[in-house]
Amino acid sequence: MDRTSWIGVLVCLTLLFGWGWWNAKEAARIAAERPARPVATTPAQNPAAPADPAKPAVAAAPAQSPGAPALEKATLENEFILLNLTNQGAGIQTAEMKKHRRHLDEPALIAINENAIHGVGTLSSAPKEFDTSNWKVAAKTADSISYETTTPEGVTFRKTFSLPGEESDPYEITIDLVASNPGKTPLDTGTRFLYAGSAAPLHLNEWSMQIGSYWMGKDGDFEYKTVDHFGGKKALGIFGKDELPFDRFQLKELHWAGVNDQFFTTIVKPETPYEGEVWTSRFPVTVEGDEAASRKKRMFAAETAVSLPKVVLQPGTSETFSYRVYLGPKEFARLKGLGDRRQRAMHYDEVPIFGWLFGWAIKPIASALIWGLVALKGWVGGFGLAIILITILIRLLIWPVYAKSARSMKRMSKLTPLMKDIKEKYGDNPQKMNEETMKLYKTYGINPLGGCLPMFIQLPVFLAFYRMLWSAVELRHESFLWVTDLAMPDTMFVIPGLDIPFNLLPILMGITSFIQIAITPKTGDKTQQMIFMMMPLIFVVICYNFAAALALYWTTSNAFSILQTWLMNKMPEPELVKKVGSGKKGFMQRMQDQAAAAQAAKKSGGALPTGPGSRTKMPGEKGDRHTKGKKKRN
Repeated sequence: MDRTSWIGVLVCLTLLFGWGWWNAKEAARIAAERPARPVATTPAQNPAAPADPAKPAVAAAPAQSPGAPALEKATLENEFILLNLTNQGAGIQTAEMKKHRRHLDEPALIAINENAIHGVGTLSSAPKEFDTSNWKVAAKTADSISYETTTPEGVTFRKTFSLPGEESDPYEITIDLVASNPGKTPLDTGTRFLYAGSAAPLHLNEWSMQIGSYWMGKDGDFEYKTVDHFGGKKALGIFGKDELPFDRFQLKELHWAGVNDQFFTTIVKPETPYEGEVWTSRFPVTVEGDEAASRKKRMFAAETAVSLPKVVLQPGTSETFSYRVYLGPKEFARLKGLGDRRQRAMHYDEVPIFGWLFGWAIKPIASALIWGLVALKGWVGGFGLAIILITILIRLLIWPVYAKSARSMKRMSKLTPLMKDIKEKYGDNPQKMNEETMKLYKTYGINPLGGCLPMFIQLPVFLAFYRMLWSAVELRHESFLWVTDLAMPDTMFVIPGLDIPFNLLPILMGITSFIQIAITPKTGDKTQQMIFMMMPLIFVVICYNFAAALALYWTTSNAFSILQTWLMNKMPEPELVKKVGSGKKGFMQRMQDQAAAAQAAKKSGGALPTGPGSRTKMPGEKGDRHTKGKKKRN
């Protein structure tokens, strides 16, 4: 490796380690300084409180006329979910997940929609124009509550929130909206939207692409817009300086729409699909109580709403719009059980960097992986053991491919001296050198990509595992050995003086990767071998703050590869045999044949011919052009 190459490699490693060090230091600082999350309050709950800059600005509620209903709170709950409802706009202010704590060491629960001003189910006449009037509580039971109001146009709305029945998913509630015309003239309900709520990051390390809005249209047309979707619009001047950006989408057939963060989601589904519209937006939020860090990292919440069907109410008639609303964890099996392809909310096909290449394979692999993990966990009692077992199962399935690859790499390593001769002979002619190298491969029947085949097979599995872990709420707060949360880095302690968390699993992943590469047969030149030896360091830096489950999978896979390579090295060495009918002879084959012919001539006592036409005839050759010319002249 020349000096320029060494400088480039060192610069890249320095940047990678610097980036990893900064991220690790930030994570340690946040973990050490994290206070208990304050309970969010809306302006209606605390009118004297100053405006929170991390929440969307909203017009104050109009003054209620004398005799109008007062602000009133209510709750509905079952074993899995607690709904906090308000009659201001008649919506679900928050939905608390009774099976999911916010932090492992705190009793506070995850609360869906806690960063929004308006409740899930609130009506709006246009994006950012919400109904803030107080509705009358018309009826209330242990499992449902109904609100009523009359619009200035004379339309009477009755909105009923009901907990799911015994046969329904415990996280899927129903909203029935009845629009009535008690007057004597037809009334147009106009374009109104049902608010699906908001989703915000749960921690500072959550990526912006994990926060967004989505919807399902006609023929399975699925769209997902992250909070980054609005990044350039304000800069282009499409929205005013003080306006929040939003976007609207027309759908010929609206099946469902919603918002999600890394682990939880809200999905609004009409009973019957209809032609409608979706608007989506974002607003800045404060995460983990750290306003400075949230603003520095530009943390946003996503929100969306779906339009109601447009109808004209005749006098004395009414229309009912029924919706099923899922407010809960992103569990693949649970979402799939809801029907209408709502498991698409997992976004398994949304993969950074390699998504365009392996996206078609990642979605089914990720679905199979989470299904297998949950099934194995039920048998072995823990997700850590389940990850190890499913990794071993994957490696057993690709064992034949790996064995063939190992033999190919051993045979290829035996060509190293011959390839070195080609490089010395044609070093100043790269095209000729490549031609002779390919002829050499063809002569001995070696596929130069054979050693890379296991990597190409494992890469989609690795990416699917990585993508599945993005939203695997099943692994959240699951422990294994020293790991307290498989969905987060396995920080054991913070290194004194450096303020860097010590994550053991990524280090073990790097060590096992290095051992695996060290015992693998060497191919290529020294520069290529040096790059391969540096790969474990690069992977450690990149994956250092990833979920512990991913590092556990990769470490187990490396350990299995080490065992497999050790067993392969114990087997007899493969012979380097020329392929029968390999075609035109390459440079190295001709050189070997000439050397063999010269050796045979020496042993027989014959003299080696010299001169332009005296080349030793190789086996299979009928003669050269000089001999042929003399025969013709005679």
